[in-house]
Amino acid sequence: MAAVLEAAAKDITEALAEQGVDDRQSEAADEVVTDVAILHAYRVFVRICEQDGLTVDAELFADLAADLAEDLSETDDDDDDDD
Repeated sequence: MAAVLEAAAKDITEALAEQGVDDRQSEAADEVVTDVAILHAYRVFVRICEQDGLTVDAELFADLAADLAEDLSETDDDDDDDD
């Protein structure tokens, strides 16, 4: 896991520089981090599928990621309502 996080951190730094994003607290930086995180999650998904002899289904990955994002958004909304 440490290697995955190190690779993601390197990719984030490179992507921020390539896109000219200097403010790591900006919305643009958030988008870069999200893009890199999704890419790395997809790479992990592909490796797991290949390791287990499963067909890599990008559409399934996208559907599951969208479902997870929606669930997390609802959880965050519920937490905000408690305040």
